[in-house]
Amino acid sequence: MYGIFQKMGGAVENRQRQAADFLNRKTAPLNRKQLIWGLVAFCLVFGSSSAYTIWHSLHSSAEAIRIQPMTVPGHTILPGSEQPDETELTGQELNRIRWFRHFLDSLQQSESGKLVYDSLARHRPGLLDSLAFIERAYQLQLKTSEDGKKK
Repeated sequence: MYGIFQKMGGAVENRQRQAADFLNRKTAPLNRKQLIWGLVAFCLVFGSSSAYTIWHSLHSSAEAIRIQPMTVPGHTILPGSEQPDETELTGQELNRIRWFRHFLDSLQQSESGKLVYDSLARHRPGLLDSLAFIERAYQLQLKTSEDGKKK
């Protein structure tokens, strides 16, 4: 990876050198006084355009940017906030999830079941991971409620 960045840096440096050589060729016939007047004119043009842009942005109230309140959708979970109690699983829900995982595991016992299992895994890639995550969250919920830390 370092070699790629080194090559890119060399290419940029080569282009800069070409641009500097071009500008040196164009300004070679000018004497010192002409170069100084060119620099002064350049600074005046771009300095005045920058000053006008700043002045216009400070004194133009008609086109001012208005600050509008931001709305947060109700289904989002803000960092640092506790999840509502509605998300806690009941034992019945956990039993249904375990039954579904057992059903998915039993699909792998037969050839036709393997096809169904592979199809599910291909079209729903995060399904098994989500089920495992939910089970771990439920176990953590049980542990914290037994320890008296939560609930």
